Amino acid sequence: MAKKILILILILILNAAVNIQSSLNAAFSAAVFENGTKISKGVMLQAYPMKTISTAALNEGDIVYFINPTDLWAYEVNVLPENSYFRGYIEMLKMPVKGINAAMVIKITEVILPDGSVKKMNATVTQNGSRQIGGNLAPPASYNKIVHPREGMYWKRAGVLQYVPSGDYEMGLHITLPTSDAVYIILDEEYNSASDNIKRENMH
Repeated sequence: MAKKILILILILILNAAVNIQSSLNAAFSAAVFENGTKISKGVMLQAYPMKTISTAALNEGDIVYFINPTDLWAYEVNVLPENSYFRGYIEMLKMPVKGINAAMVIKITEVILPDGSVKKMNATVTQNGSRQIGGNLAPPASYNKIVHPREGMYWKRAGVLQYVPSGDYEMGLHITLPTSDAVYIILDEEYNSASDNIKRENMH
């Protein structure tokens, strides 16, 4: 009788261990799958303009597109397939003025996948590490000659002629992003490839 009770207890312990292990495996699998569908905030995604983007031909609010050149995998999930389109708009646009080049900020609001489905994305196009494209100083229009004296036993107070900007700058230039130049899109929010699709009529 005692032997039968002992066998029954062992069977119950084994079943409990199996159930616990199955639950842990299921939880781990779910966690991996969930993590494998997401791209974290702050990640930079390489892309190329679908058409040449220029401050000379655009206005604030105009729609622009970029293409994803390669698959992006997380675990076994292709979270961002090759040839997906990033859809965005010109959020800010400044025309060139004397001394300062044109500038623009491009926001990305959706990703259009190769199968036609649309996912929400909150991101900004960057160039040279800046979220504002352009807006840098134009070249100086002229230079002044200034003599800087040198002192020392070998120089005997000989002067060095240097050219410094006069303070007058050239007219700024328009900014252009050609289709051959890669840009980087930085995620302002986490992107989840498993999120619900957006209807095209609800696209920004």
